[in-house]
Amino acid sequence: MIHDHEARLRTGTASVDITPGDPVEMSGYGAREGRSSGVHDPLFATALVLEDGAVTVALVSVDLLNVSRELTRTVERMLAADGVDLDELLLAATHTHAGPYVPARALDISPPLRAETDVSETVAEITEGIVEAVGRAADRIEPATIRVGNAREDGVQQNRRAAGGVGGNVRVPHGPVDPDVTALLVETESGTETVVYNFACHPVCTTGDETLLSADWPGYTREHVEAERDGATVLFLNGAAGDINPRGMDPDRSGEDVYDLMDRVGTRVGDAVCRALEDAESSTKLERAPVRLDAVDVRFPLKETPSAETIRGHVADLEDRLAALEERGDEVGYEKLNWDRRYAEELLAIAEWDARCLPNRIPYVEIGELGIVGLPGEVLARHGLEFRKRAAVETLVLAGYATDYVGYVPRLADLENVGYEVRTMKIAPEAIVEFREGVLELVGGSI
Repeated sequence: MIHDHEARLRTGTASVDITPGDPVEMSGYGAREGRSSGVHDPLFATALVLEDGAVTVALVSVDLLNVSRELTRTVERMLAADGVDLDELLLAATHTHAGPYVPARALDISPPLRAETDVSETVAEITEGIVEAVGRAADRIEPATIRVGNAREDGVQQNRRAAGGVGGNVRVPHGPVDPDVTALLVETESGTETVVYNFACHPVCTTGDETLLSADWPGYTREHVEAERDGATVLFLNGAAGDINPRGMDPDRSGEDVYDLMDRVGTRVGDAVCRALEDAESSTKLERAPVRLDAVDVRFPLKETPSAETIRGHVADLEDRLAALEERGDEVGYEKLNWDRRYAEELLAIAEWDARCLPNRIPYVEIGELGIVGLPGEVLARHGLEFRKRAAVETLVLAGYATDYVGYVPRLADLENVGYEVRTMKIAPEAIVEFREGVLELVGGSI
């Protein structure tokens, strides 16, 4: 017999256009110059608020490279001031490399990636859009059900470390992909439909030469699923995609080739999402499962560096050698050594930083046999595969780029193979251990 006080899922959803109206600083590529020159496709903040009568949670996806600890806290404070009381906010970026710049400590410390101009007005407008999306979703709360489906898409991903790495400097190229697509079909009593899907892949179809704002391939996936599902609201949670890129990217692509690639990848992922939704339609409904919350604090200590004076001397030596290579016209040698200079400058920035760690709170939401964990950065694929394998729940959604941005989180085994993700990571090896143990504690796997 069902009693009135038993958990009853209720949801509300909303999507707000957060596309800047004026040219803005863009994020994602250190080589990009100037501000945005227009809009290729709109950027959105999409919110799903769900409650069980005792606990209220908001899942929010925003078309940005990253969010930050400060942005997440500001959104929480503004929502509370508006009377929207949440027990948990899981705010995640899609990680598009063609969106406006949002500061984050681990991003601002990178010399080629940080914005050199004041972006506070842009951030304020984005923040207001996120708050508006959550507020509208909260106003639309009504009884709902959730069903979970799965599919595979193994034709659009490539592990970039397995392909030699960014800059081609991984010592022992290897690494997996995660082809699983998870879709949550959320249906309300009044007939509205929300699709939450999870897939691990960098949105980097665009390039540093392109200056049009874009959601990248997730924007095409959204349009494809909306068309197939009669206008359903679509919310994307990227996964453990730190070393996963779209397959078949021409390094010299430009103009329409960029957007054709976005279309190809986004449409294929969209087809997989639709297959996962068909699978969901035959699955058991989550209707009266209570919402359980948990979280773990991870300090993410920063990696140790030589003294700033020592690194400055190394940078000066590299610049002299680069000048000599440029004078000789050795483009290949210059490009290779220039990566070393970039890494040295990144290391110098950490040595001069007045911080010792990147404190974070990793949230976890569980509804029946469904778990959703927020991962604050660029988590490499092997982490994600292991977390899901060892999770206590049947379905674990890995929401990457959530609540904050700590940069790359490789596995300890990746460190000896070096590469871009290892050389630009801000955290110490012991932070990787702390992170892994914390997530496994949350999702129910033995450490």
